Amino acid sequence: MFKKTLLGAAIALVASGVTAKEVGINSDFNVEVYGVAAISLVNYNTTDNNDASSGYVVENESRIGFRAHKEMFENVLITMQIESGYVDSTDWGHGGVSGGVLGFRDTFVGASGDWGNVRVGRVLTPLYELVDWPYSNPGLGSVFDWGGIAGHYDRQSNQVRYDSPKFGGFSFATSVGRDDNANGGGAATRDSSFVSANAKYSFEKVTFMGAVETGSDFNGVASQDNQAYLVGFEASLPAGFGLAAAYKMESLDNQANKAGVAQMGTDVEQGSYSIIGQYWSGPIGFKLGYAANLESETNGKTDKDSDSNTISGQLMAVHNGFVPYLRVAGRTVGDADTDIVTRVGLEYGF
Repeated sequence: MFKKTLLGAAIALVASGVTAKEVGINSDFNVEVYGVAAISLVNYNTTDNNDASSGYVVENESRIGFRAHKEMFENVLITMQIESGYVDSTDWGHGGVSGGVLGFRDTFVGASGDWGNVRVGRVLTPLYELVDWPYSNPGLGSVFDWGGIAGHYDRQSNQVRYDSPKFGGFSFATSVGRDDNANGGGAATRDSSFVSANAKYSFEKVTFMGAVETGSDFNGVASQDNQAYLVGFEASLPAGFGLAAAYKMESLDNQANKAGVAQMGTDVEQGSYSIIGQYWSGPIGFKLGYAANLESETNGKTDKDSDSNTISGQLMAVHNGFVPYLRVAGRTVGDADTDIVTRVGLEYGF
């Protein structure tokens, strides 16, 4: 299942014409309902390598959210948001909890004004926000997101995040948080904490991006610490073309074994990169992406067959608010056979 269901510039075009609908309730708060309907037919191993294909399945990545906001003081707007996860998502990191429940995605209370935006609750970390978008689309998440050693968090419940206003072409975001342990539900793990930040600078049609994250007792494992950084850019080119690319380095000190216990003195690191090009001609768009994990190193020695890569192409269209698409990808780990992933789907935002 791919991490980000919104299909790049296509959804941006759709969303630009869609306004969240107000819910008629007896309240002086502004209440909105919004969401994405997304259905696709996917086969993760079309060529049936090693007799390992389960065939085609229907994946439902629809979600819904509710948002209420009201001005508390002058220049202080209070917002409450609760958002469901994808219907078919499963949070394996928290014991296989179904992702369709309310509160699974961005769910918080926040305050905003011309001074910036503070959110307290469950939100994306600033580093993962860039990993997820734009560098894991289309279908590159198996490498650039959760593939490899994955020494970063994504969405965390115990978090306080600040996003700055724009200072000319510059903006930044930073957050502090704690791991929400193997049972989920927002319960914190003792001594497990992290700091994450990103920065963007835009001029003309180019945006440069960077992010860092560091933490202790990563994923709730005592003595396992994480560090990660990312540098990249995104550019709008003439004649409907666009380009984005990034490099990411992640490391774990005292990496945990399969039993979830830190191995003291076992330090691992891995670099990866992502390149995405796109072309739009009116309502028709095409994206081609390639991402690769380089071979990891443990205590300075190369880990054999630890590299992986994904190449993915996506043809899509925008018509009357609907986004039909076709995606074909090849996933390769080490020297294993390449798995061909095919997906056809339809999405629309409301």
